[in-house]
Amino acid sequence: MTIDLILGTAGHIDHGKSALVRALTGVDPDRLPEEKRRGITIELGFAELLAGDFRLGFVDVPGHERFVRQMLAGAASMDLALLIVAADEAVKPQTREHLDILRLLSLPAGVVAITKCDLVGDDWLQLVREEIRELTAGTFLRDAPVVATSAHTGQGLDELRDALAVAAQQAHRVREPQQRLPFRMAIDRVFTVAGHGTVVTGSVMSGAAGVGDHLALEPAGREVRVKGLQNHDRPVETVCRGQRAAINLAGVHHQEVERGEELAAIGYLAATRRIVVALQSLAGAAPLKDRQRVRLHAGAAETMATVRVLKRDALEPGEAGLVQLFLKRPIVAVWGQPVVLRSESPVTTLGGGRVLSLTSRRIAGDDVAALAMLRQLQADAPALRVEAAVFFAGFDHWKEMDILRAAGVADAASHVHQLLASGKLVDAGGEDRR
Repeated sequence: MTIDLILGTAGHIDHGKSALVRALTGVDPDRLPEEKRRGITIELGFAELLAGDFRLGFVDVPGHERFVRQMLAGAASMDLALLIVAADEAVKPQTREHLDILRLLSLPAGVVAITKCDLVGDDWLQLVREEIRELTAGTFLRDAPVVATSAHTGQGLDELRDALAVAAQQAHRVREPQQRLPFRMAIDRVFTVAGHGTVVTGSVMSGAAGVGDHLALEPAGREVRVKGLQNHDRPVETVCRGQRAAINLAGVHHQEVERGEELAAIGYLAATRRIVVALQSLAGAAPLKDRQRVRLHAGAAETMATVRVLKRDALEPGEAGLVQLFLKRPIVAVWGQPVVLRSESPVTTLGGGRVLSLTSRRIAGDDVAALAMLRQLQADAPALRVEAAVFFAGFDHWKEMDILRAAGVADAASHVHQLLASGKLVDAGGEDRR
């Protein structure tokens, strides 16, 4: 059986990302006339590659510093990464920033490709390899293969395919549980097709959806119907986690949909304007201060937010801690979802982490019980996370779907029943929890 995963490129402008994708797949990911005229990637581009047992959906991201926002929109749904470094220029500023972002998004696997190797000699190529090893030390790419390639001559392309197949196996072991969760897709393109109407595209982050299904357009919660589906220009009846999808929607005009919104199974997601994040600040970034305004990137969405650093006045460079973010506009998120924070102006990457709680309550620095439950939400044991999620749900009329979203478990019902049996949770009556 072929397994689908999302593979994203990363690297500095003009380092040959799109050319390498084209050499591997036969598809030019630069689709806009302006991209072809200027010779740079501006928007996300897409292609696919068969590597071993895996069908890898390429998301080719822009390398220019002005387009980091687009890079983040693509990176949010990646399962593994292909970091690209040009042999004639070696490591450059956007190489470093893209790697920082991939690391903050907690990608499980990846490969490094050195491009344009036909332009340099062996001695220079060895220096580039050494610089890459220094750059990736201590990151998820520390032991990743470094493959020398040339899109012009074809050098290293077979070796790169083999290396990507191995990395895909590593990523699949981590991502497989997401298939059992409800359908979710962040929208990265919106357009209209004559005779068909509204079409949105994105990378499926969890679950599956089929033609005829009714979904929710979030964060507004508007119900829409799936009229048709495509995967890399092929009509299909269903799309599932790890695939690129184009979805023809009924019930909404294309001008009523924005990039950054999401499609999800009805009832799975809920809008929020407050989230708690376990945050890691970058070692080279400025301190993250209490009440500082930042740009939050979550999925393909971006919004301004105000930071409340819990139990301290600031997070110093390289420090980790808990922060509560108060958002200018609502987003949707789930437990464990990676997010990235960037400064308001000038725009630089400050840090990133994972969503711990979607609670609407304001967490005080001296709220011992709430802080203890936030620590419990960092546990590997699903039962502990479910207990903490129920604590924050309180006496609201929550359903088991709410606990699934807040604790990241596919079998929330069994854990809730265990809490009832142990006496840690008491059923106060009311509506059935479905």
